[in-house]
Amino acid sequence: MKFSNKIFKGLSRVMLGILFLGFHPVLYAQQDPVFNQYMNNLLTIQPAYAGMSGYVNATAISRIQWVGFDGAPQTNTFTIQGPFKKYNVGLGLSLITDRFGPVRQTGLYADYAFRVLLDDDRYIAFGMKGGFNRYEALLSDLSVHDPNDPVSAFDINKKYLPNFGVGFMWHADNFFLGASVPKVFRNKINSDSGATVYQEEMNFYAMGGYVVDVTDNVKFKPTILARWSQQTPTVVDLSANVLISEKVWIGATYRLQNSFGLLFQIYVNSGVKLGYAYDLTTFRPSQFNAGTHEFMLSYDFPVKRKRFCRFTPRYF
Repeated sequence: MKFSNKIFKGLSRVMLGILFLGFHPVLYAQQDPVFNQYMNNLLTIQPAYAGMSGYVNATAISRIQWVGFDGAPQTNTFTIQGPFKKYNVGLGLSLITDRFGPVRQTGLYADYAFRVLLDDDRYIAFGMKGGFNRYEALLSDLSVHDPNDPVSAFDINKKYLPNFGVGFMWHADNFFLGASVPKVFRNKINSDSGATVYQEEMNFYAMGGYVVDVTDNVKFKPTILARWSQQTPTVVDLSANVLISEKVWIGATYRLQNSFGLLFQIYVNSGVKLGYAYDLTTFRPSQFNAGTHEFMLSYDFPVKRKRFCRFTPRYF
């Protein structure tokens, strides 16, 4: 892909595809929101993750993207999930709010995972998620070159788009490998004239990670998350993190041909974990923004039945 096309695609996402509308009559959904700290937020895209850690966990992440760039995305998520019935079943709930330019999206999804023991504490899990997105876009408020453009003149007011997703994971205490499709339906929103002005696309995800003991007090964890769909470029997230004394995570992230950043997480106590990540874009609009900030708060609720806790949440 040429460098100019990369700039065009980046700008079009930030400005709600104002330029994109000039070439296409349909506005396609952006990629599902994914975070630099995605390993603490997999439930939003992977239903088989529910209950995987063995603890009841609540996590909130706030991502403020491209600070200083007018209309840049702001995304917040809250998830709660945990194991049931001796770890064989996992349940979860995800709330996602996403804002970019005049577009607002709110998603609420419930997750169910069924886990089967293979051997040597290795499991395979199958998951399903179901819920809806509420979508709205005040397109008539945009400043456009053609005031008679029928697409930009059409406001989308609180449209509810039901959907469901599927996924599977193969995992143990020191690795995981999985794939998922968090939204299967290709929902459409039509204008009063019947023209399609918005359409959701299926996003396919593949993910994996591994923990290596470097010394007694140091562990190394590389992870990868790849996603692609028919209407958007393939995106690959790579990360490398080091856990020091079971207390502090320090790492780096790189999104191919898009951004790079640093990550820091600390366990305040046995239940509370705080995290912060910062990244910069690798394409030219980075001159006009102060990067992306991401804040994370995670809490593991005390569990009385310790024998059900197969894995430590400090890894995945």
